[in-house]
Amino acid sequence: MEVTELTAETFWKGETEIRGTVMDGEDEYRVRILRKGSQNFDYSCSHISKTGRNLGFCGVSCTQGPDGIPMCPHAHALLAGWLQRENRESKHPVSTSQKVRFMVREYTNREVSRIMGASEEGHYRLIPIVAISRDQVRVRFTVGREKQYPVKDLTAFAKAMETMSLVQYGKGLAFHHSLQAFDEESRALALLIMERVGFFREQYRGNGRFSMEAEPALKELILGKAGRERFFAIMDGQTIECEDYRKKKRMLTVKRENPTFTAVVKKEGRDGIKVTVDKDIMAFSGEKSLFIADQESICRCDPDYTECLTVFMEYMVMGLDAENEVSVNDRDMPLFYERVLRKLESFGLIRSEGVDLESYRPKELKASFYFDSDAAGTVTLRPELAYGDFSFHPLADENVPKEICRDVPGEFKVSQLITTYFKYTEDGSGNLVIKNDDEAVYRLISEGMKKFMDTGDVFVSESFKKIRVLPPVSTSVQVRTLGRWLELEVDTGALPREELAAVLAAYGKKKSFYRMKNGDFLTLGDGGLLTVAKIAEQLGVAKELVGSDTIKLPAYRAMFLDAALKEDKSVSVYRDQLFKAVVRGMKDVEDSDYEIPKRLASTLRSYQKVGYRWLKSLDAYGFGGILADEMGLGKTIQVIALLLDEKAENGGTSLVVCPASLVYNWENEFAQFASELKIMTAAGNQAEREEMFAAYEKEHPDVIITSYDLLKRDILWYHEKEFRFEIIDEAQYIKNSSTQAAKSVKAVPAKTRFALTGTPIENHLGELWSIFDFLMPGFLFTSQKFKRAFEMPIVRDQDPNALVQLKKLTGPFILRRLKKDVLKELPDKLETVLYSNMEGEQKDLYTAAAASLKEQLMEGTDGDYGKERMQILAELMRLRQICCEPSLCFDGYKGGSAKLDTCMELLLNGTSAGHKILLFSQFTSMLEIIAKRLKKEKIPFYLLTGSTPKRDRVQMASSFQKDDVMVFLISLKAGGTGLNLTAADVVIHYDPWWNVAAQNQATDRAHRIGQENQVSVFKLITKHTIEENILKLQEMKRDLADTVVTEGTGALSSITREDLIRMLDEDI
Repeated sequence: MEVTELTAETFWKGETEIRGTVMDGEDEYRVRILRKGSQNFDYSCSHISKTGRNLGFCGVSCTQGPDGIPMCPHAHALLAGWLQRENRESKHPVSTSQKVRFMVREYTNREVSRIMGASEEGHYRLIPIVAISRDQVRVRFTVGREKQYPVKDLTAFAKAMETMSLVQYGKGLAFHHSLQAFDEESRALALLIMERVGFFREQYRGNGRFSMEAEPALKELILGKAGRERFFAIMDGQTIECEDYRKKKRMLTVKRENPTFTAVVKKEGRDGIKVTVDKDIMAFSGEKSLFIADQESICRCDPDYTECLTVFMEYMVMGLDAENEVSVNDRDMPLFYERVLRKLESFGLIRSEGVDLESYRPKELKASFYFDSDAAGTVTLRPELAYGDFSFHPLADENVPKEICRDVPGEFKVSQLITTYFKYTEDGSGNLVIKNDDEAVYRLISEGMKKFMDTGDVFVSESFKKIRVLPPVSTSVQVRTLGRWLELEVDTGALPREELAAVLAAYGKKKSFYRMKNGDFLTLGDGGLLTVAKIAEQLGVAKELVGSDTIKLPAYRAMFLDAALKEDKSVSVYRDQLFKAVVRGMKDVEDSDYEIPKRLASTLRSYQKVGYRWLKSLDAYGFGGILADEMGLGKTIQVIALLLDEKAENGGTSLVVCPASLVYNWENEFAQFASELKIMTAAGNQAEREEMFAAYEKEHPDVIITSYDLLKRDILWYHEKEFRFEIIDEAQYIKNSSTQAAKSVKAVPAKTRFALTGTPIENHLGELWSIFDFLMPGFLFTSQKFKRAFEMPIVRDQDPNALVQLKKLTGPFILRRLKKDVLKELPDKLETVLYSNMEGEQKDLYTAAAASLKEQLMEGTDGDYGKERMQILAELMRLRQICCEPSLCFDGYKGGSAKLDTCMELLLNGTSAGHKILLFSQFTSMLEIIAKRLKKEKIPFYLLTGSTPKRDRVQMASSFQKDDVMVFLISLKAGGTGLNLTAADVVIHYDPWWNVAAQNQATDRAHRIGQENQVSVFKLITKHTIEENILKLQEMKRDLADTVVTEGTGALSSITREDLIRMLDEDI
């Protein structure tokens, strides 16, 4: 038997029609199945002749279908095929959201309303009839226009509403059911009916009573507590017909108010009292409200009235055995009066007839607490409860006479209070004791005593009075400026200096108090002492705070100290005039009085003038700083302005240290903008440099320019000199503090140091520490403390507090502006990722190499990963080379490169359209391959690599700015910094580098001051390779630098073995 055709369609309410053709040998059967549920099926099966004629219904005897439902084998086969397809296509069938049903119904109602027009819309009315019995509220309905007809089946009514069906009610009423057919009030009732019927269906089906049975008729709604709230909210202000449990009918108005009735109290017999409700009322509870019905209205009581009356009504009116009255023996009357009648009395609902209720008022519970302490610090409590003259221990009440009407909640409150603060009882005495527990004593004094006083009478001994809880220490700080130092004098008031260390230790343990040597408790809240202690800890002077009244700090802590002390108003702070001047001067750099050198007054842009004044302000106070403007914003000219002003003011020689490739750039910049400065360029071979050094004393240059590499070689000469400024350019060169480059620049004596870099953080926060260690040694503490306090919490733990503290410390000493913020006139930079797909031999080579590296990583351990890191990096290099051009690592390869083809197409199109193009790659051999292709296409180009002489490099850059050469091939490492190539308006990154900052620097050779055209940046990426993952990693790692300064980073050093395995999983 074979299913040859199968279609299915799901209709409203989940019914599915399955149609198809089943071949039984050579006989064809057409089957239709209507599936109404997991066990409810209707079906038909027709036998079809070869000519297509219907031969009638299937005559095959029935077999058992799914779950025992009778079905012929052909229908069974079709259903099985459909179920198999459903399971294959959707393991988790989608259920229609209830919101979808509501939307469909609402749009359908609107459409029906439009079709219905004014003839029927809003003409029909539902009228409820309520029956209130002792334990139920039931509602039935009539429907109609002028004449009303009973709704005999609410289930059918709900179905008719869902399907917009036409329903006949007697001879005089027939209409299409929809919400629009009813008036406004009736629509709410119709929705309530549909909701309650739906709930009834769910209950009915939950009992397993559906299958092929029809649902039973529902004549009335039985309203639970939630349904009562909903129904009477709809009927608020309306008058409805009600029927009580005696079948007596009355018309009642639904109101939101508290009813008026009286509980009558009068004598009964010799020794009793009878309480009667004076009105014939009915009562029932909703989910939140008490409802009370009298002869005229149904009142929905407010929350206070509901809280007070619900229990009373349950027993007097609502219960099946309620009789509207109760009898009370005189002996029980005090308790009944205290617990029940007094609550009704508060609402004025009690009327006494010949009964003195005051005589039943029970004796008031009185609590007394006697506190004492001894020389050892043990605290005792003797509690006592009393009713009149009878007193007893609250935790030993077995001897209380039965005739006493006890205040059980009051006694419980006292017992709970006692056991909250006292956990032990002394043997025999009955006193409660706190012994050898300072925490418990502090809690008792600081918070418990007020609660005891609020609960009863408190008596304390003289020794107990001596236990004091003191408020947090009142702390004041005086800050004075002494040259390049700050002096802090900390006054901790009444706290003895010899106990300060112990108090701070208690703070460190998160304790709420400290027990002083004299027995007093010192509260350790968020007071001024905690603030000062935190500042001392952050600045690494916690020991000095404990050991001395005064603390010395470097003046560069002024900004951080000022901001930190302002955060806590409880610290009284005195600042001397010099301190205020330093803080004000650093905050108001733009308004400072430093004049711009006349030579550059018209050249500098407004933000560059701010940068110049910032450098001058830092220098005035003896601080160093990082000028971290984005690449292309002219950091060099801001420094030149500083050095030009220094010549006019004082003279003295300054030192500029930069990468070797930028030495002549600096020389040219000085020649262009400050030709009056005497420049000595310490370059060339050793003999040439020694000749320059020999001439130093005679020439007294204003500025010496040298490279990091030559500084290392000549450090002995520099170490003996005293420089006015030491400026390091591309300061990321000293990001590793252990390198000779970092050690050399730090060994040069200089009055003030500045660092220039567009990327103060490339890979990790330790780089920032190294730069600041050059600027102001000790500013970010030791390397180990920096890692412990900042790097690990920020990077590993994502601690926002550590990040905030680091930014507070470093913020005043880093000036960072972005092109998008200060150069509104700079054209846009449009970045595009161009993907290439490997094919054939290139793809096979890549797949094999990636699989081999993955296998190596999978078989190894994290320990192996560390040992074999260089080998793994070499394999990663191979993968990247295959993406670029397999011939880079496979001799004799002739299979072609998808990326190279994309690149050449881009170069040809760009140059033919008149665009000058910069193309960057990390692989100089790749640049040579592209150079050969350009020669073949007769496109002129320049090629700059690490082997290009420094003077040639400057000449090439200058020529490219002026001539007709359209392409500049540049090694990323050799030419990513220091070049001004604004003649180009297209930048191509042939291969991605782990460090996105290096790529951004390269892009900024074109996207900088002087650029007049929009710059298009193309990143060439080979699809489904390690290159895609490098791109993702760049974005992932960018956040680290953004949060501390701004700009991007990409840390190859931080990639784990698991990272690489995951990357290769995505590639293979």
